[in-house]
Amino acid sequence: MNRVKYSQDTLTHVLCTFVFALFSFFYLYYYQADLMTIMQHVLSEGQTHYNHFVGAVLITIVLLLIQVGVVRLFQRMRLSWAFTFVPSALLLAMITDVRQSDSAANGFIEFGWGGYVLPLCLIMFFVVVWGFNTSGITEKYNLDFKNPTHKLWVNLTVILLLMLFVCGWGNSDRVLHDRLHVEQCLADNDVDEALRTLQLHSDADENLTMLTAYALSRKGQLPERLFEFPLKGGSASLMPNGKNVGFGLIADTTFYAYLGNAYLQRMSTMHYLDYQRRHMRLNRRTVDYQLCAYLMDKKLDAFARNITKYYEVNDSVQLPKHYNEALILYTHSHSNPCIVYHDNVLDADFEDMQKLEKSIADARERQTALRDTYGNTYWYYYMY
Repeated sequence: MNRVKYSQDTLTHVLCTFVFALFSFFYLYYYQADLMTIMQHVLSEGQTHYNHFVGAVLITIVLLLIQVGVVRLFQRMRLSWAFTFVPSALLLAMITDVRQSDSAANGFIEFGWGGYVLPLCLIMFFVVVWGFNTSGITEKYNLDFKNPTHKLWVNLTVILLLMLFVCGWGNSDRVLHDRLHVEQCLADNDVDEALRTLQLHSDADENLTMLTAYALSRKGQLPERLFEFPLKGGSASLMPNGKNVGFGLIADTTFYAYLGNAYLQRMSTMHYLDYQRRHMRLNRRTVDYQLCAYLMDKKLDAFARNITKYYEVNDSVQLPKHYNEALILYTHSHSNPCIVYHDNVLDADFEDMQKLEKSIADARERQTALRDTYGNTYWYYYMY
């Protein structure tokens, strides 16, 4: 009888340990990998790099060792096996309770309340365990749950609740997760995956706007596809400002070196581009950044005055998609334009858009209809 009981207890121990270890690994490796990467990058001040697989394995092993320590600590007390994972679950929740901040000094991340609340919960856990054992409640529990199958399912239910607690407490901000994933992809030169992630968003964000422009520029598609993505903040969100827009993993100097020159003094987007222009340091990347900055700020006049300095504008030369659309819009919206630009196909499309706009009286229905048909054009960005 004792041998059977020992075998049933072993099964409970093995299953609970296996489920928790599996959850911890996949939670860290698949869901929180980019978050752990930025944490290590910030805490080490960029001196070390987090490996997703190795990090998930090592942290899981540490959590299991903590559980073994809890078992040893309470070996003289009758504690249900699943509850020995509580300290490990609290630690896992605490290290993944990281949120986005507005400060560039800490890499735009900061620890949440978990750093203060969860240690208190850990103390409460030890106090409650001690209290239950000294009051006899644990003895009553063991008498009520003599059925080994019942005990197994109770233990697995506790493990499930701990998993849900960790998922609920840890960071689940999709914008932050995707932002960090995009930065990780760009750092690994996987621009295609970065753009695939950015395309999944329907809401705009200043940091995602900066990353979108940077990824498209590295792909050579900035003036072709920029306005196919949700954008926010105008030209000011195209470059880090040390306040609410910035990189977490990528160094600002790396970004500015890509554009041409990195300077000690921080500049706004238009100040930087104007400085490059005045010192004749513009290259093809910064030229497109400048022209797209004018378009993002809806400065069609400045765009029309400057595009001819860098692009040949005539019917025989094919311009990038959004430059074509902007010139069509400029020509149709000015009675005396400095550039008269026409394209038979685009002219017809623009007229169709105007007809559709006039045909729908309700503002919300009008915007929805135009977004469905013209949401990937500069025209829609400019008007809505």
